[in-house]
Amino acid sequence: MLVEDNRKADLTPRDEIPDIWATRGRCPVCATETLKIVHLQGTPDYLVCTHCELSFEVETHGGTIRIKHFPEQLEFAEGDLRYRWVEPSVLRKFLENRRALLQEKASLIPPAALSDEEVWDRMLGLYRLGNQPKTIQFMLIQVGATREQAESAFVRLKQWSEKDAQNKNKRLWLVLGITIALVVSLMTAVVVISSRISSQLQAGKKNPPVANQSILPVQMLKVIPDSVKPEFLKSPPARVEKAGPEKSRCPLLSEEAASLFGGKAEGWKQGSQLGSWQMMSTDVPATIRIPKGMYSAFIDNTTFEFKSADGPATIYNVNFIVITCY
Repeated sequence: MLVEDNRKADLTPRDEIPDIWATRGRCPVCATETLKIVHLQGTPDYLVCTHCELSFEVETHGGTIRIKHFPEQLEFAEGDLRYRWVEPSVLRKFLENRRALLQEKASLIPPAALSDEEVWDRMLGLYRLGNQPKTIQFMLIQVGATREQAESAFVRLKQWSEKDAQNKNKRLWLVLGITIALVVSLMTAVVVISSRISSQLQAGKKNPPVANQSILPVQMLKVIPDSVKPEFLKSPPARVEKAGPEKSRCPLLSEEAASLFGGKAEGWKQGSQLGSWQMMSTDVPATIRIPKGMYSAFIDNTTFEFKSADGPATIYNVNFIVITCY
């Protein structure tokens, strides 16, 4: 039984606790075997549970204990146990009874009433976390919503989810339309620049100039989510190294173009003028090699600017390029 007060009961704490008690003893609350003895000069020793952080003194004859520090989970019993000696088995039973009593009292307190908007906000939040509507209804009733409020919020959620799905489809079609328009614009630009370069070469210009200006507004990329972007729009900027193959004859077939320049054979086709090749691909960017004596114009996948490079050269991260053989 609980002893009323240690000062009246004439019980005293043990001054020295053998170290072996820490390895053989158990916490009287959580039954953990990991105990630690604290030795302080001038005060009696006491034991500390390394799991629940309970600390307690041991009575001289070892039959009862007195709690020194109450961890947060035992604060509800501090008023009953402060300064009291108690047997470990009685302490465990006392704590179990107090917890059960507190839980019973908590179950008797009705949950606070919720407004219709609070019920809706909670339903929408739980739905966005991936919970099923019927499960959400049950959860809302448990926290104070009426059955009518839960049913009304369920109907509202159904209407909201249908409208949200329609909006997502509209946004998806818009994004796909922008992406297709972007790709078509780039391919059209490649065809135009190919014809322009070929015409200039026939007119006698050995190195036709290419204006480093953007052919599309970069802001268009901001409306295209990464999940639907073509691979070339996710690539790093194009990079040119002044090293490449030696002088070579102009390819006659797309397979020869792929072997000489790089990239895939299906991406290469002859330009509008004799002696020119163009590659247009929305796949993963390629590394293109420009042989000595050849000339190239390409689109940077990051800035959408036309740039040029004379062979020998190697161009990294390319999807749209025109190569002319002198």
